[in-house]
Amino acid sequence: MYSFVFFLFIFVHFECKDICMLRGCSCENDSGYDYVTCFLDSIDDLDKVEAGQKIDSIDTFTLKLGTNVTRAEKIFSGLAINILFMDGSSLQSVSPRIFDSIHSIKNIYLSNNFLSAIDLNLFDNNFKYSIESIVLKNNSLDKVPSLSGLNNLIYLDLGSNLIEDLSEMEACQSPLDTIDLSNNSIAHLNYNFSPQLKASLSNLVLNSNSIAELGNLASLGQLASLQLSGNRLAALTAFSFRGLSKLTQLDLSHNLIATISNDTFDSLAQLSMLDLSHNRIELVHSAHLKNLPNLQKLFLQSNRIKHVDFSLFNGLNLLYVLDLSENQIENIDFQNASNFDNLQLLRLSENRLETIDYDRLFGVMKNLKMLYLESNYLNEVPKYLASLIKLDLSNQHDRLTHVPDGAFARYDTSVLLRINLSKNYSLKFSNRSFCVNKKQTDSNFFMDLVLSSDTLASIDKCVLKQLSSNHRRVRIFTENVLDENESVCDCEYRLFLAHYSILIKDICPRFKTYCKNVKFKDDCDSRSEFVCL
Repeated sequence: MYSFVFFLFIFVHFECKDICMLRGCSCENDSGYDYVTCFLDSIDDLDKVEAGQKIDSIDTFTLKLGTNVTRAEKIFSGLAINILFMDGSSLQSVSPRIFDSIHSIKNIYLSNNFLSAIDLNLFDNNFKYSIESIVLKNNSLDKVPSLSGLNNLIYLDLGSNLIEDLSEMEACQSPLDTIDLSNNSIAHLNYNFSPQLKASLSNLVLNSNSIAELGNLASLGQLASLQLSGNRLAALTAFSFRGLSKLTQLDLSHNLIATISNDTFDSLAQLSMLDLSHNRIELVHSAHLKNLPNLQKLFLQSNRIKHVDFSLFNGLNLLYVLDLSENQIENIDFQNASNFDNLQLLRLSENRLETIDYDRLFGVMKNLKMLYLESNYLNEVPKYLASLIKLDLSNQHDRLTHVPDGAFARYDTSVLLRINLSKNYSLKFSNRSFCVNKKQTDSNFFMDLVLSSDTLASIDKCVLKQLSSNHRRVRIFTENVLDENESVCDCEYRLFLAHYSILIKDICPRFKTYCKNVKFKDDCDSRSEFVCL
């Protein structure tokens, strides 16, 4: 008989409140639920709880063991448990009779232990008939345990183990919907998956393994989500995903992919998300995307792409997120591009772009909301911002030096516009940078402007005043804290801006505390060079 101290947390519905009187237990009620927390000295105390307190069912039961209980029997006799937590208990093994006489259990968490093997077949039949979810994440298992008799198991998490062998998947009779095998040592998928898995498996997670070939993966025809990030895939062929016609999510990021067959994705007409980021792709062909009419999110960041002809995306009518950041893109072509009415977010950050035809970009992408262009080599800001709510032009490697007159005209201005021009240390604003054509813009919106502190200090206050006629409120942020004596923290300057609803955020002392007896002055109307025409 083992002697140990363990912590017991029970979330229960019970017939009487006498359990609250048991030594070592306390009770509370929150939002109609009764919570019982017990610190018990031995397994015998648990017997008192179950036998004397008439607990009908336990919603959440957390059992933290100080040592192993390899010989413990019938700990949960007669109990109906929804969720059982035995994670982080230093378990090296689990007694095959620990669940004897249990009434039922739906979900069990055995993660973060030291289990090198577990035989689920030896557990009580009531356990096997009722269990729906098993989490064995972060143990030391080297193969998938036998799932024989677990006829209602739909979720299995075996992530972060030492598993190499998936042969149990060939005999699996459990109606599994989701299997997580991430962070293991799986090298291939050349298995004849059981008919049951082929019929039931919807979500398969294989991230962070050593898979270099996909084998018989295409036989799992019910898959809706497939995650293969962080493996060793180098080439995708016409057979890689053939048969996976129900797939909607496909993650192939962080592999070694350099070659993609033109018909690799031909079977994936239902695909809505495709992640090919962090690979070695140099060129994307229209043939790769021609049969993906439902694609909504496409991630191609961190590859080796140098040129993008946006006409290759013409068939993706539902696309609303496109990420091409962290490539080597030197030029982009919108000449024959079309069908971008749904695109909301475009990332072109951290490339080698020196010019962009903004007129064509916004002409094609009329409903674009977020445009990320930071860390390129651009020397112009767009004049027409269409429907943008966020534009990031930060860090153009000192090539962006001038903001011209009327730089930020736009039409759809019903929401916040945030423009980031920080880390452009030579940037100067012209005298009428924020003047706009009143007939072409709606003045009923807010604006956030992010600048380098030196840039802000160099802008004449009369230029900033122009913002007030086009915006209900303006907030100006800087990338670094200013010294209190900087000109932008001058009390007259700040009162002037505040009068026109322009706030400098988080860089100056509180105005009411720091500034006393300041009078408002505005001489901008007498300075004709700043008057909007």
